[in-house]
Amino acid sequence: MNIKLEFPEETLIINRTDLKNALQELLMELQEENGHDQILTIKEAADYLKVSVPTIRNMISSKEIPFFQRGQIIRLNRWDVQKWLRNNSG
Repeated sequence: MNIKLEFPEETLIINRTDLKNALQELLMELQEENGHDQILTIKEAADYLKVSVPTIRNMISSKEIPFFQRGQIIRLNRWDVQKWLRNNSG
């Protein structure tokens, strides 16, 4: 038995893995555009990650989480924190 399927020209067939990868790339691009320059204080990072300020300070002192320092001021880039979170979540 031969079956012939016809789809409109604009129809795209993609497997689940390729779709997931494409969506992750798109999400990263959008986050980069929207969050790449958003700078967080330690308190804001703690609120964002739903942990305590001392936890963030411990993570910074052990260099567990990405941060940058200007003199004595410590800040975190939201995009870097999001990327770190994706790479380090279970």
